[in-house]
Amino acid sequence: MSVAMQPPDGRVHQAYGPAVRVLRVQSLLALSALLLALAVGLRELTGRLPDVLLAKGNGPHPISVIAILIFSAALYRPGLFKAQTPWRRALFAIVFGMALVRLVEIFILPAAWFSEIAMLLYRSPDSADMAMGGNTAVALLLLSLGALIRPVSSTAAFLVTVLGLVPVSYAIFSYAFNYAEGYGAMSPITLVMLTLAGSSQFCVFARTQLLRPLLSASPWGRMARLQLGAATVGILLLGFLFHTRYETGISGALLSSVFWMSVVILLAAGPVFERIERERRALSQEMERQARHDPLTGLLNRRAVRDYVAACQEHEGVLKAGCDHVGIILADVDYFKRVNDSVGHAVGDAVLCEVAEQMRRKLRPSDLVARWGGEEFLILLPGADLARTMSMAQVLRTGVASHVAWDNGEEREAITLSMGVAAYAHGGSAGTLEQAIQRADGALYDAKSQGRNRVLCYDDMVATPEADDSLLPEGFPTRKTMVH
Repeated sequence: MSVAMQPPDGRVHQAYGPAVRVLRVQSLLALSALLLALAVGLRELTGRLPDVLLAKGNGPHPISVIAILIFSAALYRPGLFKAQTPWRRALFAIVFGMALVRLVEIFILPAAWFSEIAMLLYRSPDSADMAMGGNTAVALLLLSLGALIRPVSSTAAFLVTVLGLVPVSYAIFSYAFNYAEGYGAMSPITLVMLTLAGSSQFCVFARTQLLRPLLSASPWGRMARLQLGAATVGILLLGFLFHTRYETGISGALLSSVFWMSVVILLAAGPVFERIERERRALSQEMERQARHDPLTGLLNRRAVRDYVAACQEHEGVLKAGCDHVGIILADVDYFKRVNDSVGHAVGDAVLCEVAEQMRRKLRPSDLVARWGGEEFLILLPGADLARTMSMAQVLRTGVASHVAWDNGEEREAITLSMGVAAYAHGGSAGTLEQAIQRADGALYDAKSQGRNRVLCYDDMVATPEADDSLLPEGFPTRKTMVH
């Protein structure tokens, strides 16, 4: 049986390396939001919140800090592939409830009793006008809802999460262009904490089908990430230009909309380009397989073997760890031209296929068998010394003669093989593996000139052993196979 033509020290392609890195960043983002919320909460309890965190008299409300603290704690997962546990869902539900109550206060209830009770935790004299903004409540409501429904529907959860990030991105652009009505009651520190927590929630979807094309190592994935980065930089540059020339309040909303529209377009195009990339890879692999395999027998061809030999010459120990010897067998079908001339090429092709199949059955998975020429076959036996190679050559010769025959019109005639054997020892004085194959070719020439249907070794001092039937696979058929 032929083996994969790849050196053991070859690098395995990491198809989803970017996704794994995003999952690692997800935990870091959640931990950062958690620690920041914890630090802000402790400063609020002591009334020592720095003035830099109080944008225009508006600091982080205790409800915002507590909600983000709980949400970040539920998001933080040290491992890469942790399932959502019941206690995490309970924390997400608490955050959802807190945000919902705050929205009810804003739009339905005449008094904000929930916020007023929470404000008792804050000891700063500048806290009279502080309140959890509607944009903060909407963002927390949607982000926690997305986390809650993710085990049920990842697609719906992703869409809800993106909607939750829209007010956050709008506030970012509004702060960047000094549009006060855009960020509303959301303080800078609240925006930072929400950005960290929301980004962490977004990264959770790195393993889903929605983000898989964007985070793959394929050419499309790399191009999409570059396009997304270029779009982000372009939107920021456009925003600064727009803000400088025109005094208007729509720049934050407009740029936020353009940004998320770019993300949606890239994600929508991702599955299409992923399918195209998958088909391209499959076609490329099939073309590579056809270029390295014989179309008739399915064995490796001469080109594949030469690539393998070249790799062995270039990299020491490339065959297999612990294999200091490689046995080489060159086999030629005796009088094959007479088969083609007598009964046609179709029967000749069938004979070659049956010979190849018999060789595959007797060889190990680690052995290599290739169609070397018209009716010539090359077998490489990693780890086999010269005596073992001679024994296996006899097994192959007698096996083919016992199981493959053709009808010459008068009787069934067995197919026989002439074989030349040589051995390659790594670090020895006998030369390279390619030179060992040439020595086996010389032994094959001598076997054919001495009457065919025999095994000859390049080293005349090694006796030809008898065939060892114990090397045949268990259950191997004993009847001849007639090739028509």
